[in-house]
Amino acid sequence: MKLIPLPQALTVSNKDFLTKPYIINNIIAEKVAGPEGYRLDIGSQGVVITAETPRGLFYAKQTLTQLEEEYAEQLPFVSITDFPRYAYRGFMLDCSRHFFPIDIIKKQLDIMATLKLNTFHWHLTDDQGWRIQLDGFPRLTEIGSKRAQTAGDGKKVEGFYTKDEISDIVAYCADRFIEVIPEIDLPGHFKAALAAYPQFSCNQLEITVGEGFGISPDILCAGKEESYEFCYSILDEVAELFPGRYFHLGGDEALKLYWLDCPDCQKRIADCGLKNEEELQGYFMSKMVAHLNEKGKTVINWNDGMLGGNIKGDIIVQYWKENKIGREVAIKEAKNGRKVIISPFFSYYLDYPYGMTPLKKTYNYEADGAITDQVIGLEAPLWTEHIEDAEKLWQQIYPRLVALAERAWSNKKDYQSFLTRLDNFNNILNRYNILYCNNPNPYLLPGKLATLKFFIKALSRVEKGNLNAMKKTKEKLKNKYNK
Repeated sequence: MKLIPLPQALTVSNKDFLTKPYIINNIIAEKVAGPEGYRLDIGSQGVVITAETPRGLFYAKQTLTQLEEEYAEQLPFVSITDFPRYAYRGFMLDCSRHFFPIDIIKKQLDIMATLKLNTFHWHLTDDQGWRIQLDGFPRLTEIGSKRAQTAGDGKKVEGFYTKDEISDIVAYCADRFIEVIPEIDLPGHFKAALAAYPQFSCNQLEITVGEGFGISPDILCAGKEESYEFCYSILDEVAELFPGRYFHLGGDEALKLYWLDCPDCQKRIADCGLKNEEELQGYFMSKMVAHLNEKGKTVINWNDGMLGGNIKGDIIVQYWKENKIGREVAIKEAKNGRKVIISPFFSYYLDYPYGMTPLKKTYNYEADGAITDQVIGLEAPLWTEHIEDAEKLWQQIYPRLVALAERAWSNKKDYQSFLTRLDNFNNILNRYNILYCNNPNPYLLPGKLATLKFFIKALSRVEKGNLNAMKKTKEKLKNKYNK
């Protein structure tokens, strides 16, 4: 944001304030600062907004709302020229692990719009629940949307979004210039779907929707041709509900234990001349990407879903996994020309305690210089394994999402100045009855203790079977490829 004082006759003084009510004169289709940019002039003539597009006009009004909060009943005479740092400014909500009703989602969308965030990444499927209604496969919601309990707590979790509700959210977002990206996670994080349709797994055994957490070995069989047709049909029906440019296919944490012994998967690897199971995932994902590309969709994948190195098609890499391999994959894909979305686990994941990810850490994060030129934006994900209600939801999101929103919009980086603006924005959150975290930078010892307690509880909710499957997978991979 660039602030330019108006001519001398209109410079700010004790008397040079515009007092409400005032008139907004909207001037559209004049080139200012790109499709999302605008110029906001406040002076004796009133408030004048100059923007190329309705989107720019909308963002100018959000700035005006924030100025009203800062200056109460009076606005200073000023001229602001403003445009975003990144075209992609996102938030992800996981509604699979715990289900959140439409009114909660709409409240979050309203605040996102005020923050000039323009992308809502909606994580709709996972091991612990399938949340999207599809006419072609009714058992996905009849069975896959319900679990008996969570890690032995005895509390049922169920719910899904009807097609009408999804259309309502898509329209609500469009009014706020927010694009909705559905995520149908493939081929891993697919246990809820396989509970409904076990014939698409490697072993075809009947299973239940995941009740604990961790990385499950119950993933889609990538050997059977029927699995591909099943996924194509799902993607077709989901794509009809979401008119946006992007479609997220997940691809992360696909534990390939059953693929190692599956005759169909091993035959596919041999017939297609693939090196290993990672390349089988790359082959499978390339088929899904091509299918969606034909529909005009650009696919997004988590960076650890690109390990095979053979995925073809129009794909954006979402950089979340920051270990050595994850970083190398992101750099490689960026060098090959693929665009990157930044979502680092240790800085942008909002589900973790503030002792691990304090507000200052979120604000100050900088993308790896090796991928900077390919970065199209930032996104903060919120996974809900340990978030069961709206109160906890808001505590985890705010104020960290405000920090990401500023870094996604503005090239200016000034944490102390940000804290001042945050005080004003908290007044907006108060009007939405958002109980944000009021201690987002805890002292070292209390923060570490809170983080330790979090992880002790989290580990207690991980399924032992998943841990054993991870161990077996490592042993089998070692025996197969390290001889």
